[in-house]
Amino acid sequence: MRDRAFWETWLRRNAAPIRDRMHSVRDWYRAAEVAKGERRAFRAALKNFGEAGRRKKGGKPGRRAGKGPAAESPYGARGRGAERDRGGAQREGRLRFTREGRPIVVPDSPEEPAIRVPGHALGDALPKDRVLVRLEKRRVGAPAYGRIVRVVERGIREFVGRYTTVGDRRFVRFRDREADLHLPVTVPGRLDPEPGELVLAEITEYPAGGKDGRATIVRLLGKSHTMETIALAVTAARGISAEFSEGALGEAGRIPATVRVARRGGKGDRNGNLPRVDQRRLPFVTIDGEDARDFDDAVCLVRERGRDRLLVAIADVSHYVPPGGDVDREAYARGTSVYFPDRCIPMLPPSLSEGVCSLKPGVNRLTVTVDIPFNEQGRPETASFYPSCIRSRARLTYDDVHAYLTRQEERGKGRTIPVEIGEMLRRMETFAGRLTLARADRGALDFDLSEAKIVVREELPREVTAAPRWESHRLIEEFMLLANTAVAEFLSSRGFPFLFRIHEPPAEDRMEEFEDAAGKLLKQARVTERRDISSRLQAWAAAARGGKYERFVNMLLLRSLMLARYGPESMGHFGLALSRYTHFTSPIRRYPDLIVHRVLRAALGDKDLASYLGTISTAGKDMGVHLSARERNALEAERDVERRAKALYISSRGEETFSGVITSLTGYGFYVELEECLVEGLVPISSLRDDEYRFSADRGEWVGVVRKRRFSLGERHRLRLRKADVDRGEIDFAIVDTGAPSPLR
Repeated sequence: MRDRAFWETWLRRNAAPIRDRMHSVRDWYRAAEVAKGERRAFRAALKNFGEAGRRKKGGKPGRRAGKGPAAESPYGARGRGAERDRGGAQREGRLRFTREGRPIVVPDSPEEPAIRVPGHALGDALPKDRVLVRLEKRRVGAPAYGRIVRVVERGIREFVGRYTTVGDRRFVRFRDREADLHLPVTVPGRLDPEPGELVLAEITEYPAGGKDGRATIVRLLGKSHTMETIALAVTAARGISAEFSEGALGEAGRIPATVRVARRGGKGDRNGNLPRVDQRRLPFVTIDGEDARDFDDAVCLVRERGRDRLLVAIADVSHYVPPGGDVDREAYARGTSVYFPDRCIPMLPPSLSEGVCSLKPGVNRLTVTVDIPFNEQGRPETASFYPSCIRSRARLTYDDVHAYLTRQEERGKGRTIPVEIGEMLRRMETFAGRLTLARADRGALDFDLSEAKIVVREELPREVTAAPRWESHRLIEEFMLLANTAVAEFLSSRGFPFLFRIHEPPAEDRMEEFEDAAGKLLKQARVTERRDISSRLQAWAAAARGGKYERFVNMLLLRSLMLARYGPESMGHFGLALSRYTHFTSPIRRYPDLIVHRVLRAALGDKDLASYLGTISTAGKDMGVHLSARERNALEAERDVERRAKALYISSRGEETFSGVITSLTGYGFYVELEECLVEGLVPISSLRDDEYRFSADRGEWVGVVRKRRFSLGERHRLRLRKADVDRGEIDFAIVDTGAPSPLR
């Protein structure tokens, strides 16, 4: 097997003539005919080769600002816009700006590297526009760049920015993580903004033929950011509307707010095809977060003739939202509800999402029940499905159930839970534990990663803490996984078309990068000899469990995984170790679940939905692509709001010092996470003035040239705030301690 020294020699002799054609590390693997077992050594050589090449061409080594792997890699940095291509090809993607303010086009395909676009080649495009870009040649040996040929689709209509003036000219400056631009602005006579004030503006003229675009101020938002301005800025930039069309509101408003239902054996529901089972006497409960308002699911565990049955009742949204109506069209366009720390932008009008569809306690609600019997050994057997009607006994929170199961209720914590429901919860806990063990046995990934909980009061983030994860969360998670799997198996075995939830295994090069980083933290772990990816990931997670590096290994593991998506073909779910899986249990907030509900009704004999199967057969692939994109857009919006809220929160604590841990290293510094509040920020390498720092690819650390001080993953340091940019959701910290880092325990 050829080692790193061999590959360094090979690169010195062979890289120069071909490096312009290398778009990714995989291209280098192919060009050098690198065997799978040699990839780690090759990548180390490649990174060092890039660093040496940069020093040879660029002058002084070890500049204070430093350059790391992303900047120095000879095959480019996807996230920072490097692109080498001499073919003049055309590609489609989104225009955005890097952290350094450089324009790039991010192609639609995640495998394609970003394309650098000089300012003179932007044409009439604005940040976030979907554009067609042509790769242009430069002189021999220079990297290619992109020239925007045309704007395919405009990305921004409204935006939040700051009003500025230059002489008698008026502008609005729009800034976020992907954009920084000034647009001339018209100020309506009824408004009188002050320079520096936040405003909501609407683009009335887009750039064309060399002429600048123009915007009009719609609303004044005040001088300082609040959670409202943050949410408004993010949703406007991402095309997420909090308003519903008049048609959708009118259609939803005509649906009666109360539910009347015949008992079992009656005529049935609206369509008259399927009888509805009356389960209103059963002790169903909902278990959700404290702030939840849309209750999709209720659970009940009954025991009959010595056998247990788990009943998972899901809101029957398909009863109220027929295909093709105004509500349906708008729900499909949205794809999903969007959740921020203090507000929700629902997929369905509130009269449905928080009203007649929501499984509130003490009122009749139409549902679809997944009825799962358990055998004498406590293993689930074949499920049955039917329309139903329930009346929830209680609206419980995760904290309530946790307090009861851990007997904290006896000490005055949590609300009082009736004896009948309490006994049912304890039996549920037992069954959920068995399901968790079964999931581990089949090879599913299982790791907990704490998420931040942002407490908002008076429109400002007042606290950021780690959200607890109780056994009550796991209980509901296991039951929803079981119900989703049962529906997928039922529909798949009968050949009905529907949308699967697909999660593909991580690419081998991502696995290698993860194992490189995890191996530096867990030096004693011996897991790479395992052959299949799932076993290797499980072994790494197990090796880290309970140790000081558990959180960091889990973060690295999560970053190595592919994004899940929707599609009409069964390709398995890697994370859950299932061959077939779907989403069924959240039709109030996810459109794919509503699709699956309709298909299930058709499978059960609802004649009015028989033609819908043809729609899914012909359009399922396109629907999966659209809904996956809407899900990603919502997820990115939620993360963007969280980043900005954290920046606003930490800016109020600017004089304090914090304890933080290094979570990742980049080509321009390293990221740290504050231990007390899970706020993450960057320590730019340029902020370290005590030495000149270089990045060591082999060891995964920044090293001082003179003092040999090191910064590596998992170290604890004292920090102070340097900058909090709410518009971009970016935070910079400075290192306060000057000695050795504190050890993690």
